[in-house]
Amino acid sequence: MATTYLEWLNEATPTRWWHDSGNPDEIEQARKRGALGVTTNPVLTYRTFQSQPEFWQEKVDAVSQDLDFEERAEALLKLVATYAADYFRDVYDTTDGMHGLALGQLNPGRAGDAEGMLAQARRVHSWRPNVAVKLPTTRAGLEVMEQIAEEGIPICATINVSVAQGIAVAEAYEKGKKRAIEKGVKPALCLVVQQVGRLDDYIRDVAKDMKADVSESDIIMAGLAVAKRTYGIFQEKGYSSVIMPAGLRGAYHLTELAGANMTFTISTRVQDMILEADPERVERINEPIDPAIIERLMKIPEFVRAYEPDGMKPGEFITYGVTQKLLSQFMETGWAPLETYGSTRKSGRWI
Repeated sequence: MATTYLEWLNEATPTRWWHDSGNPDEIEQARKRGALGVTTNPVLTYRTFQSQPEFWQEKVDAVSQDLDFEERAEALLKLVATYAADYFRDVYDTTDGMHGLALGQLNPGRAGDAEGMLAQARRVHSWRPNVAVKLPTTRAGLEVMEQIAEEGIPICATINVSVAQGIAVAEAYEKGKKRAIEKGVKPALCLVVQQVGRLDDYIRDVAKDMKADVSESDIIMAGLAVAKRTYGIFQEKGYSSVIMPAGLRGAYHLTELAGANMTFTISTRVQDMILEADPERVERINEPIDPAIIERLMKIPEFVRAYEPDGMKPGEFITYGVTQKLLSQFMETGWAPLETYGSTRKSGRWI
Protein backbone atom coordinates (compact mmCIF):
# COMPACT_ATOMS: atom_id res chain seq x y z
CA MET A 1 0.00 0.00 0.00
CA ALA A 2 1.32 3.45 -0.98
CA THR A 3 2.60 5.47 1.94
CA THR A 4 3.68 8.65 0.06
CA TYR A 5 2.17 10.73 -2.73
CA LEU A 6 4.96 9.67 -5.08
CA GLU A 7 4.28 6.00 -4.36
CA TRP A 8 0.55 6.60 -4.89
CA LEU A 9 1.24 7.97 -8.37
CA ASN A 10 3.18 4.83 -9.33
CA GLU A 11 0.74 2.38 -7.79
CA ALA A 12 -2.70 3.91 -8.38
CA THR A 13 -2.42 6.13 -11.49
CA PRO A 14 -0.86 6.04 -14.99
CA THR A 15 1.54 8.82 -13.91
CA ARG A 16 5.20 7.92 -13.45
CA TRP A 17 8.29 9.91 -12.54
CA TRP A 18 12.04 9.98 -13.03
CA HIS A 19 14.78 11.63 -11.03
CA ASP A 20 16.34 14.89 -12.17
CA SER A 21 20.06 15.15 -11.27
CA GLY A 22 23.36 13.37 -11.72
CA ASN A 23 24.37 13.11 -8.07
CA PRO A 24 24.88 9.44 -7.13
CA ASP A 25 23.50 9.84 -3.60
CA GLU A 26 20.39 11.61 -4.91
CA ILE A 27 19.91 8.96 -7.60
CA GLU A 28 20.02 6.25 -4.95
CA GLN A 29 17.55 8.11 -2.73
CA ALA A 30 15.19 8.81 -5.63
CA ARG A 31 15.07 5.16 -6.63
CA LYS A 32 14.02 4.27 -3.08
CA ARG A 33 11.28 6.87 -3.42
CA GLY A 34 9.99 5.30 -6.63
CA ALA A 35 11.90 6.97 -9.47
CA LEU A 36 11.97 4.87 -12.65
CA GLY A 37 14.75 6.60 -14.57
CA VAL A 38 17.17 9.52 -14.57
CA THR A 39 17.26 12.71 -16.59
CA THR A 40 20.57 14.54 -16.88
CA ASN A 41 21.96 17.43 -18.90
CA PRO A 42 25.28 19.30 -19.19
CA VAL A 43 24.43 21.58 -16.25
CA LEU A 44 23.56 18.66 -13.96
CA THR A 45 26.66 16.78 -15.08
CA TYR A 46 28.94 19.68 -14.23
CA ARG A 47 27.06 20.19 -10.96
CA THR A 48 27.64 16.62 -9.77
CA PHE A 49 31.37 16.94 -10.52
CA GLN A 50 31.38 20.07 -8.36
CA SER A 51 29.27 18.68 -5.50
CA GLN A 52 30.74 15.14 -5.33
CA PRO A 53 34.23 15.39 -6.86
CA GLU A 54 35.60 12.52 -4.81
CA PHE A 55 33.09 10.11 -6.40
CA TRP A 56 33.99 11.11 -9.97
CA GLN A 57 37.68 12.05 -9.73
CA GLU A 58 39.19 8.74 -10.77
CA LYS A 59 36.83 8.46 -13.73
CA VAL A 60 37.50 12.06 -14.78
CA ASP A 61 41.26 11.52 -14.52
CA ALA A 62 40.97 8.56 -16.88
CA VAL A 63 39.56 10.74 -19.67
CA SER A 64 42.27 11.42 -22.24
CA GLN A 65 43.88 14.85 -22.26
CA ASP A 66 44.23 14.55 -26.04
CA LEU A 67 40.52 15.06 -26.75
CA ASP A 68 39.35 18.28 -28.33
CA PHE A 69 36.91 20.46 -26.39
CA GLU A 70 33.68 18.97 -27.74
CA GLU A 71 35.00 15.44 -27.39
CA ARG A 72 35.95 16.08 -23.75
CA ALA A 73 32.53 17.46 -22.83
CA GLU A 74 30.93 14.45 -24.49
CA ALA A 75 33.23 12.02 -22.66
CA LEU A 76 32.38 13.61 -19.31
CA LEU A 77 28.66 13.51 -20.04
CA LYS A 78 29.10 9.83 -20.79
CA LEU A 79 30.44 9.18 -17.28
CA VAL A 80 27.24 10.40 -15.61
CA ALA A 81 24.79 9.09 -18.21
CA THR A 82 26.23 5.57 -18.18
CA TYR A 83 26.40 5.50 -14.38
CA ALA A 84 22.69 6.34 -14.21
CA ALA A 85 21.83 3.95 -17.04
CA ASP A 86 23.62 1.06 -15.34
CA TYR A 87 21.89 1.86 -12.04
CA PHE A 88 18.48 1.53 -13.71
CA ARG A 89 19.22 -1.17 -16.29
CA ASP A 90 17.04 -3.73 -14.49
CA VAL A 91 14.06 -1.34 -14.70
CA TYR A 92 14.70 -0.89 -18.42
CA ASP A 93 14.64 -4.65 -18.93
CA THR A 94 11.52 -5.31 -16.84
CA THR A 95 9.52 -2.46 -18.42
CA ASP A 96 10.51 -3.37 -21.99
CA GLY A 97 12.26 -0.05 -22.50
CA MET A 98 9.50 2.27 -21.27
CA HIS A 99 11.48 3.23 -18.15
CA GLY A 100 14.93 2.66 -16.68
CA LEU A 101 16.68 5.00 -19.08
CA ALA A 102 19.19 7.80 -18.58
CA LEU A 103 19.50 10.76 -20.90
CA GLY A 104 22.53 11.78 -22.94
CA GLN A 105 22.15 15.36 -24.11
CA LEU A 106 23.69 16.64 -27.32
CA ASN A 107 25.89 19.72 -27.66
CA PRO A 108 23.55 22.73 -27.26
CA GLY A 109 25.83 24.63 -29.62
CA ARG A 110 24.58 22.38 -32.43
CA ALA A 111 20.87 23.15 -32.01
CA GLY A 112 20.62 24.21 -35.65
CA ASP A 113 23.04 21.61 -37.04
CA ALA A 114 21.10 18.50 -38.08
CA GLU A 115 24.10 16.69 -39.53
CA GLY A 116 26.24 17.30 -36.45
CA MET A 117 23.47 16.31 -34.05
CA LEU A 118 22.70 13.11 -35.96
CA ALA A 119 26.32 11.94 -35.75
CA GLN A 120 26.49 12.76 -32.06
CA ALA A 121 23.10 11.13 -31.39
CA ARG A 122 24.35 7.84 -32.76
CA ARG A 123 27.49 8.03 -30.63
CA VAL A 124 25.55 8.88 -27.48
CA HIS A 125 23.11 6.00 -27.89
CA SER A 126 26.02 3.62 -28.45
CA TRP A 127 27.04 4.19 -24.82
CA ARG A 128 24.25 1.95 -23.53
CA PRO A 129 20.98 0.52 -24.93
CA ASN A 130 19.12 2.44 -22.22
CA VAL A 131 20.66 5.84 -22.92
CA ALA A 132 18.10 8.04 -24.68
CA VAL A 133 19.28 10.86 -26.90
CA LYS A 134 18.26 14.26 -25.54
CA LEU A 135 18.11 16.94 -28.21
CA PRO A 136 16.36 20.28 -28.75
CA THR A 137 13.01 20.80 -30.42
CA THR A 138 14.27 22.99 -33.22
CA ARG A 139 13.67 22.47 -36.93
CA ALA A 140 17.04 20.71 -37.17
CA GLY A 141 16.24 18.70 -34.06
CA LEU A 142 12.99 17.46 -35.57
CA GLU A 143 14.86 16.22 -38.63
CA VAL A 144 17.20 14.22 -36.40
CA MET A 145 14.36 12.87 -34.24
CA GLU A 146 12.59 11.44 -37.27
CA GLN A 147 15.78 9.73 -38.44
CA ILE A 148 16.78 8.22 -35.09
CA ALA A 149 13.19 7.09 -34.47
CA GLU A 150 13.55 5.09 -37.69
CA GLU A 151 16.74 3.57 -36.25
CA GLY A 152 15.04 2.51 -33.01
CA ILE A 153 16.96 4.97 -30.84
CA PRO A 154 15.10 6.31 -27.77
CA ILE A 155 14.46 10.05 -27.83
CA CYS A 156 13.97 12.82 -25.32
CA ALA A 157 12.88 16.02 -27.07
CA THR A 158 13.94 18.82 -24.75
CA ILE A 159 13.82 22.65 -24.73
CA ASN A 160 10.15 22.21 -25.51
CA VAL A 161 7.76 24.84 -24.14
CA SER A 162 4.86 25.04 -26.56
CA VAL A 163 1.93 23.05 -27.89
CA ALA A 164 3.24 23.49 -31.44
CA GLN A 165 6.61 21.98 -30.53
CA GLY A 166 4.98 19.04 -28.79
CA ILE A 167 2.83 18.26 -31.82
CA ALA A 168 5.81 18.62 -34.17
CA VAL A 169 7.84 16.13 -32.13
CA ALA A 170 4.97 13.64 -31.99
CA GLU A 171 4.46 13.85 -35.75
CA ALA A 172 8.17 13.47 -36.52
CA TYR A 173 8.38 10.47 -34.22
CA GLU A 174 5.34 8.79 -35.79
CA LYS A 175 6.92 9.11 -39.25
CA GLY A 176 10.18 7.61 -38.06
CA LYS A 177 8.41 4.93 -36.06
CA LYS A 178 6.39 3.87 -39.11
CA ARG A 179 9.54 3.41 -41.16
CA ALA A 180 11.20 1.52 -38.30
CA ILE A 181 8.34 -0.97 -38.20
CA GLU A 182 8.45 -1.38 -41.97
CA LYS A 183 12.16 -2.24 -41.67
CA GLY A 184 11.61 -4.67 -38.80
CA VAL A 185 13.19 -2.35 -36.22
CA LYS A 186 11.60 -2.21 -32.79
CA PRO A 187 10.47 1.37 -32.03
CA ALA A 188 11.94 2.95 -28.92
CA LEU A 189 10.53 5.39 -26.40
CA CYS A 190 9.97 9.04 -27.30
CA LEU A 191 9.67 11.53 -24.43
CA VAL A 192 8.37 15.03 -25.15
CA VAL A 193 9.55 17.42 -22.46
CA GLN A 194 7.21 20.21 -21.42
CA GLN A 195 9.19 22.85 -19.51
CA VAL A 196 6.29 24.03 -17.37
CA GLY A 197 8.26 26.10 -14.87
CA ARG A 198 10.59 27.56 -17.49
CA LEU A 199 7.61 28.85 -19.46
CA ASP A 200 6.12 30.38 -16.31
CA ASP A 201 9.41 32.18 -15.65
CA TYR A 202 9.49 33.58 -19.18
CA ILE A 203 5.86 34.68 -19.20
CA ARG A 204 6.43 36.40 -15.85
CA ASP A 205 9.27 38.45 -17.33
CA VAL A 206 7.27 39.34 -20.44
CA ALA A 207 4.17 40.22 -18.42
CA LYS A 208 6.16 42.60 -16.22
CA ASP A 209 7.81 44.22 -19.20
CA MET A 210 4.50 44.88 -20.98
CA LYS A 211 2.67 45.70 -17.71
CA ALA A 212 0.07 43.05 -18.49
CA ASP A 213 -2.99 42.75 -16.28
CA VAL A 214 -2.17 39.29 -14.98
CA SER A 215 -1.48 38.11 -11.44
CA GLU A 216 1.14 35.68 -10.17
CA SER A 217 -1.66 33.14 -9.69
CA ASP A 218 -2.38 33.45 -13.44
CA ILE A 219 1.27 33.18 -14.45
CA ILE A 220 1.90 29.92 -12.60
CA MET A 221 -0.89 28.36 -14.66
CA ALA A 222 0.82 29.12 -18.00
CA GLY A 223 3.00 26.01 -18.17
CA LEU A 224 0.19 23.83 -16.86
CA ALA A 225 -2.18 25.20 -19.50
CA VAL A 226 0.28 24.33 -22.26
CA ALA A 227 0.94 20.86 -20.83
CA LYS A 228 -2.77 20.07 -20.46
CA ARG A 229 -3.57 21.27 -23.96
CA THR A 230 -0.70 19.29 -25.44
CA TYR A 231 -1.79 16.19 -23.54
CA GLY A 232 -5.37 16.53 -24.77
CA ILE A 233 -4.18 16.71 -28.38
CA PHE A 234 -1.90 13.71 -27.88
CA GLN A 235 -4.84 11.72 -26.52
CA GLU A 236 -7.12 12.83 -29.36
CA LYS A 237 -4.56 12.04 -32.08
CA GLY A 238 -3.38 8.80 -30.49
CA TYR A 239 0.28 9.78 -30.50
CA SER A 240 2.57 7.23 -28.89
CA SER A 241 5.07 9.79 -27.54
CA VAL A 242 5.00 10.39 -23.78
CA ILE A 243 4.91 13.90 -22.34
CA MET A 244 7.58 14.61 -19.70
CA PRO A 245 6.81 17.68 -17.56
CA ALA A 246 10.06 19.25 -16.37
CA GLY A 247 11.29 22.34 -14.57
CA LEU A 248 8.76 21.92 -11.77
CA ARG A 249 8.67 24.86 -9.37
CA GLY A 250 6.45 23.30 -6.72
CA ALA A 251 4.10 20.45 -5.86
CA TYR A 252 1.28 22.11 -7.85
CA HIS A 253 3.04 21.38 -11.13
CA LEU A 254 2.69 17.70 -10.30
CA THR A 255 -0.67 17.60 -8.54
CA GLU A 256 -2.50 19.50 -11.31
CA LEU A 257 -1.37 16.93 -13.89
CA ALA A 258 -1.73 13.84 -11.69
CA GLY A 259 -3.49 10.94 -13.37
CA ALA A 260 -2.10 11.63 -16.81
CA ASN A 261 -0.15 9.06 -18.77
CA MET A 262 2.94 11.20 -18.36
CA THR A 263 6.44 10.65 -17.02
CA PHE A 264 7.64 13.54 -14.87
CA THR A 265 11.24 14.43 -14.14
CA ILE A 266 11.58 15.74 -10.59
CA SER A 267 14.57 17.17 -8.75
CA THR A 268 15.38 16.20 -5.17
CA ARG A 269 14.30 19.66 -3.96
CA VAL A 270 10.84 19.31 -5.48
CA GLN A 271 10.56 15.68 -4.35
CA ASP A 272 11.16 16.93 -0.82
CA MET A 273 8.50 19.63 -1.26
CA ILE A 274 5.96 17.07 -2.47
CA LEU A 275 6.67 14.62 0.31
CA GLU A 276 6.44 17.38 2.92
CA ALA A 277 3.17 18.74 1.49
CA ASP A 278 1.68 15.22 1.24
CA PRO A 279 -1.01 16.38 -1.22
CA GLU A 280 -4.50 14.93 -1.46
CA ARG A 281 -4.54 11.83 -3.64
CA VAL A 282 -6.68 13.19 -6.48
CA GLU A 283 -6.30 12.84 -10.26
CA ARG A 284 -6.62 16.35 -11.70
CA ILE A 285 -5.46 15.92 -15.29
CA ASN A 286 -9.01 16.28 -16.61
CA GLU A 287 -9.75 19.41 -14.59
CA PRO A 288 -9.43 22.34 -17.03
CA ILE A 289 -7.57 25.53 -16.27
CA ASP A 290 -10.05 28.30 -15.38
CA PRO A 291 -11.09 29.89 -18.72
CA ALA A 292 -10.82 33.34 -17.12
CA ILE A 293 -7.13 32.68 -16.44
CA ILE A 294 -6.56 31.59 -20.04
CA GLU A 295 -8.36 34.70 -21.26
CA ARG A 296 -6.06 36.95 -19.25
CA LEU A 297 -2.92 35.07 -20.31
CA MET A 298 -3.97 35.30 -23.96
CA LYS A 299 -3.37 39.05 -23.78
CA ILE A 300 0.34 38.19 -23.73
CA PRO A 301 1.48 37.44 -27.31
CA GLU A 302 4.30 35.16 -26.13
CA PHE A 303 1.79 33.00 -24.27
CA VAL A 304 -0.35 32.78 -27.40
CA ARG A 305 2.68 31.50 -29.30
CA ALA A 306 3.14 28.77 -26.69
CA TYR A 307 -0.52 27.87 -26.18
CA GLU A 308 -1.98 27.75 -29.67
CA PRO A 309 -1.31 24.59 -31.70
CA ASP A 310 -0.35 26.80 -34.65
CA GLY A 311 1.34 29.43 -32.51
CA MET A 312 4.75 28.79 -34.07
CA LYS A 313 6.15 27.16 -37.17
CA PRO A 314 9.18 24.83 -36.86
CA GLY A 315 11.49 27.50 -38.23
CA GLU A 316 10.50 29.76 -35.34
CA PHE A 317 11.17 27.24 -32.55
CA ILE A 318 14.85 28.13 -32.24
CA THR A 319 14.03 31.86 -31.98
CA TYR A 320 11.49 31.59 -29.14
CA GLY A 321 12.66 33.33 -25.98
CA VAL A 322 12.62 30.29 -23.70
CA THR A 323 14.51 28.23 -26.26
CA GLN A 324 17.28 30.79 -26.45
CA LYS A 325 17.45 31.14 -22.66
CA LEU A 326 17.75 27.38 -22.19
CA LEU A 327 20.30 26.91 -24.96
CA SER A 328 22.42 29.64 -23.38
CA GLN A 329 22.07 28.11 -19.92
CA PHE A 330 23.02 24.62 -21.11
CA MET A 331 26.01 26.03 -22.95
CA GLU A 332 27.35 28.60 -20.49
CA THR A 333 26.79 26.76 -17.20
CA GLY A 334 27.09 23.19 -18.44
CA TRP A 335 28.65 22.29 -21.75
CA ALA A 336 31.34 25.01 -21.86
CA PRO A 337 32.69 24.27 -18.35
CA LEU A 338 32.78 20.56 -19.24
CA GLU A 339 34.96 21.25 -22.27
CA THR A 340 37.87 22.08 -19.95
CA TYR A 341 36.91 20.37 -16.69
CA GLY A 342 39.91 18.37 -15.43
CA SER A 343 41.84 19.36 -18.54
CA THR A 344 45.21 21.02 -19.01
CA ARG A 345 43.96 22.74 -22.17
CA LYS A 346 42.73 26.32 -22.12
CA SER A 347 39.70 27.34 -24.13
CA GLY A 348 39.43 30.60 -26.01
CA ARG A 349 35.64 30.34 -26.13
CA TRP A 350 34.93 33.51 -24.14
CA ILE A 351 37.81 35.65 -25.36
